Amino acid sequence: MVKQKTKVLPAIIAAGLLTAALATTVFAAQITEEKAKSIALENAGVKTEDVAFIRSELDLEDGKTIFNVEFITNANEEYDYEILAENGEILGTDYKKAALPAAGDSGKNISLAQAEEIALKHAGKASDAVTFLKKDADLDDGRLIYEFEFYTGSYQKYEYEVDAKSGEIIAWDYDSDSNYAHQHAEFHHKGSSQASASKSGSQNRQASEENPAKISLNDAKTAALKKAGLKEDQVTWGRIYKEYDDGRLIYNGEFFYNMLEYEFEIDAVSGTILDWDVESIYD
Repeated sequence: MVKQKTKVLPAIIAAGLLTAALATTVFAAQITEEKAKSIALENAGVKTEDVAFIRSELDLEDGKTIFNVEFITNANEEYDYEILAENGEILGTDYKKAALPAAGDSGKNISLAQAEEIALKHAGKASDAVTFLKKDADLDDGRLIYEFEFYTGSYQKYEYEVDAKSGEIIAWDYDSDSNYAHQHAEFHHKGSSQASASKSGSQNRQASEENPAKISLNDAKTAALKKAGLKEDQVTWGRIYKEYDDGRLIYNGEFFYNMLEYEFEIDAVSGTILDWDVESIYD
C-alpha cells in the first residue's frame, strides 16, 4: 500500500503567514495636533507668521497612526508632512514650489479669514447666517486658491474660489435649493435638539449652524463593524481617512478579517454607509 503525501496548498501557507503578520492596531495619538504642526514647521524652517494656510488630520495608514500636516507659505510653497502620532517622528515629506513672485511683488497673500469675508460679501450673507461645509486652500498651477462651500437657513448653497494674491473671486456657484444642504441641516439639527432639549427650537438651530455636528472617526469604525457583525478585537484595521466627495464629507476605510477585506464609505455628517464592499484578499 502506497501512502499519499499530504500537500499543503500554497494559498493556505500564504494565509497562515498573512494571519501571523497582521496585528490589531490601536488608534491613539500620543502627541497633539498642535505639536504635529509645530514639528512640521520647525523641520521646514518656516515661521508661523509666514504661513498662509495650515491644516492637519489624524489618519491610520499601514497600521500606523499618523498626522497628515499640510501648509502653504506666503511665498506659495506647499509642504506636506506625515508625522507618527506615537512619538512625533517624521515619516514622509513633500515639497512643491510655485513660480517666484514678479519683481516688486512682496509675495504676501491674503489670509483664509479675509478670503472668507470676500466670499460672504459677494453672497450678501453674514458669517453667523450660514453653515460652512468647506474651508480649504490649494495650489493650482502655482496659484494659491482658497475654496469655500456654505449654505443658508433656506438651503441656498454657495461655492467660491478666491485668489489668495489678489483677493479676486475666480469661480463661484449657487444652488437655490440644495438637497445636500437639506440633509446636512436635518441631521445636525436633530443632534442639537437631543443635546439641548431644554432650549428653544431657534436656539438649537443657531447652535447647530455655528457648530456643525459630525461623527468621529471612532463612530465611523463602530458603524462599519456593526455592518460587518464583527468586534474591534476581531479585525485588523487598514487605512481610514476623511475627504470631501462632491461637497460631502466622508470617511473612507478598510479592515481585514478571516482572509477578507472590507472597504467602506461613510457619510461623516449623518453616519450613513454610502458604499460597502467585501472581497477575498487574494482577489
